[in-house]
Amino acid sequence: MKEAVVEKSLRKQGRARGQSMVEYAVVTAALMGFTVMGWPFLVQLLNALHRYFNSIYYVIQSPIP
Repeated sequence: MKEAVVEKSLRKQGRARGQSMVEYAVVTAALMGFTVMGWPFLVQLLNALHRYFNSIYYVIQSPIP
């Protein structure tokens, strides 16, 4: 009887470990996919941020009060 209980618990642990690996792989693939698909948008955001900071420094350093 004890062996059957131990065997059942081992089977449950094996399935749970496999499920977590599948979930990890799916989440990782989704993050990588969104990163690759969103790359052009990210580049545009960084260029806009760079222009924004350049314009702030231009206004701060302008000789007109």
